[in-house]
Formats: sequence, structure tokens, C-alpha cells
Amino acid sequence: MYLTVFKAWLTVFSCSFLFLPIFLVLDWKKRGTAEGFSSVVLIIPLIIQSFWLRHGWMTNDWTNIVINSFNLTVLSGYISAYAYYQPKRRYLIGQLIAAITIIKCAFLYVDSQDAENTNAAMGTVAAGAQILGLGGRIYEIRRAINMGTTEYIPAFMQFAVAALMAQWFVFGLVTGNYFIVVR
Repeated sequence: MYLTVFKAWLTVFSCSFLFLPIFLVLDWKKRGTAEGFSSVVLIIPLIIQSFWLRHGWMTNDWTNIVINSFNLTVLSGYISAYAYYQPKRRYLIGQLIAAITIIKCAFLYVDSQDAENTNAAMGTVAAGAQILGLGGRIYEIRRAINMGTTEYIPAFMQFAVAALMAQWFVFGLVTGNYFIVVR
């Protein structure tokens, strides 16, 4: 009973976070450009959510399937908005090509594992990508230091992600899914 309620809460809570970047889009619209903002904060989640979606499919975890399908759909909209407002699209195109290549290579790696190890391999890849995704935050901090401003790093998104990760940690502990705990 409590786990069902927690899953529902986590689904709603996770999906609600996808609406935070709407404030970025509104800022881009007001400015008339996304110049100065980094697409890294959109591309890294694309990779990570693709991995978690595949892990959800492989383990028949409908919580992960629903959340990551919804997240990838909405995230595609934000990437499209970024592309619309970004005058220098070649970096975004290069990052998208790199993201697709990374996803394809990871899936090929997982598929090359023994049938009994594929779920664990995908969980390891997804959890590892989640940890490596913190590099995007470090990149943003480095950019802020180099630019001398935090104008392009919305603080509300940083705090929101920390709250979300704490809840996923608890969910992983409760369900015994240690790939999610490491997430």
C-alpha cells in the first residue's frame, strides 16, 4: 500500500520537474535568444533518461517506463525550443549526434552481454550515466566561473534536482533496486 502511494508520488513529483525548464524557455522568448545558455543541461538528461527507459523496459518496471517516456517527450520539446532560440545550432547538432552515438553504443554493449546479465548491465550503464551526468553540473559551474556570472544557471533547478535525487534514493532503498540507489 505505502509503496504504491510512494510510486504514484514519485511519478508525479518526477514528471513535475520537467516543467521547470519552461522558465528557461520563457526567458529565451523574452530575450529573443538562448545565447549564453548551455544545451548540456538538456542533452545529458536525454542520454540518462534513454538508459533508464531501456532499463525499465528490460525489467518491466512501469514506474520507470512511464516517467522516462513522458520525460523524453517533454525534453524533446525543450531541445526544440532551444534549437529555435539558439543562433549557433551546430554545437547542438553535434551534441545530439554524440548523444545518439553514446546511446547506441551503450545499447550494443548491453545487448552483447549474456541473457542473464543484460538487465544488470543496463542498470549499471544507467546508474553510471546518472553519476557521470553530474559532470554537466560541474561544467555549468566552470562556465559560470569563467563567465563571471550565474545568470545562465537557474538556482531553482539545482535545488529541485537535489530534492528529486533524494527521493529516488529512498525509492531505490525501499524497492531494493540498488541501481536506482546509486543513481
